[in-house]
Amino acid sequence: MVKVSFFQDEFRTIAALAARISQEPFETGTIKDLFENCLADKEGSRELVNSIVKRGHLIPGDMLPYAIGLEHITRFAAIYFWRLVNVYNLIFGAGIEASLRVIKPNRYIEFVSEFAKKAFEAYEEAIEMGVLNQDARYMIPEGTLTRMVFSAPPRYLLKIAHSLIDTPLNELRNIGKGIKRIVESEFGLIMPEEKSPSKWNFWGEKDIKDEVFLNYTGETESMSVRMAIYLSLSGFAQLVRQRQISCIMESLEQAARRGEFVVPPDFPEEVRKSYLKLAEEARQIQLKLIEKRNPAFVYFLLLGQGTRANIYGNSFGILDSSRARSEGVAQWEIRNQFGIPLTESLLRYPELQEQIGPRCWREKRCIEPPTFKKTKNICKAYQKEKGNWQGTLKELLDVLREPRKTFFV
Repeated sequence: MVKVSFFQDEFRTIAALAARISQEPFETGTIKDLFENCLADKEGSRELVNSIVKRGHLIPGDMLPYAIGLEHITRFAAIYFWRLVNVYNLIFGAGIEASLRVIKPNRYIEFVSEFAKKAFEAYEEAIEMGVLNQDARYMIPEGTLTRMVFSAPPRYLLKIAHSLIDTPLNELRNIGKGIKRIVESEFGLIMPEEKSPSKWNFWGEKDIKDEVFLNYTGETESMSVRMAIYLSLSGFAQLVRQRQISCIMESLEQAARRGEFVVPPDFPEEVRKSYLKLAEEARQIQLKLIEKRNPAFVYFLLLGQGTRANIYGNSFGILDSSRARSEGVAQWEIRNQFGIPLTESLLRYPELQEQIGPRCWREKRCIEPPTFKKTKNICKAYQKEKGNWQGTLKELLDVLREPRKTFFV
């Protein structure tokens, strides 16, 4: 069961707590344990935060001197939480979740335990075959447990709380009630009810227009984009953290009924077979729960399950998205389905070409660290030109593309 807690101290302590949650295994201790360790070593906390920020991970600098801690939160609840936080929803804040790219997922809610045991076994086998952690996780269910901290002004915490309470899923409602209780007790603040103006629906149908619409009149401030996008839920979990854009997904019921799954490019044939078997079983469970109108079907969605959405962005957020999401070390699926298509749309405007695309194009240098704790940089452009790209931006985008396949069950 999710535990909602409140942590307060000077900025560097909260920022260090966020950094440690991102990188440290669950076995290290609870969020409370990590917080107490940060309190006991203030100088170490300062050094940790500065070392992470220096490497380009800037989120710790967004933290306030307090934060909400969410222990034993499911991956589904985390993605639903994050998609609320963006400029379009008028909700501002920052946080960090345990990164399943570097932390081994090994916990799940009891409701999915029988299925999750099989999925985690397949995950382990894939890792042993050399599949990257970020790709092996496509086979695990959204009922997998994680943890996170989040920091925002009280008003926006309440907007998140009211938005979560207004959902059919008990876990989300309990998180919302816990956050509301903390804001009222810690800040003595009781405000009129505000909610996110947008939501992801559990039920029904939503039309996703298959298009990329870019409006630009020569001034960056005038720029806006609407594009259809197809990603796995794992991909969306990364994308919704980009607070400059809004992601409006089709209903979760639609995604479950379609039964389409994204296959990472490094899956060998044996892993693909295990993945297909898991997907078939997961979808049968999903459909049975949907027929009973049980919203808990979302816990059996696999992280690799595909869904569709419309992405909205504007102004400098579009340029920032092009820079961050078309990098060779960006998550491959987001790069292929969002970063590269967005950058290609912007390519039609010559005056923007020096402001878009990966750093090795804009700055003619590569300062990216090795990817996902590996011993070498696996960016294809880096391997080709050693970080000194000399070709055109279009040629660079072609090099950075990754093949992707899907299957239906």
